[in-house]
Amino acid sequence: MKDKDFENIIQFVNVSGGFMPANEKCEELLENTYQGEIVNMIDCTARDLKFHRCYMGLLGYIYDYLPRAFKKQLPKNKFYKWLKHLKGEYKVIFEFKNGEKFIEYESISFGNMSQARFKTYVKEQLPFIYEEVIAEFYQDDIYDGIINTIEDEYKIFMAKLN
Repeated sequence: MKDKDFENIIQFVNVSGGFMPANEKCEELLENTYQGEIVNMIDCTARDLKFHRCYMGLLGYIYDYLPRAFKKQLPKNKFYKWLKHLKGEYKVIFEFKNGEKFIEYESISFGNMSQARFKTYVKEQLPFIYEEVIAEFYQDDIYDGIINTIEDEYKIFMAKLN
């Protein structure tokens, strides 16, 4: 979800078993629908948004340490999917005769995680990023310095969740 998407969130509040508008976007939606009309929504919890922003922010922070040549080949907004591909976090939906594969990336499902599970998930991702991405471009003291900085930033990102 991009920051501009957050502006379009329609929020309801549960009042005595029914939903009432909780923001201006929701009021606009209700004004433009008729009685009995079915409106489809995707469930997106506050936790989901908070975890999503935190994780993507941390990945963006890590991306900024990568060399310019890498960044020219892979834009920042594609880094997340690139990592999923590198880790093999996808399933093959269809394999063509020529061996090419049609894939679907696995979802992280932040909305289904507790805060403790989210912290564990991110902490489990970092060693892979260090060994398979950062180590590809940096060694020795520079590598150690970047890892220490990312670890410090990880703690800051996690503290923002409280």
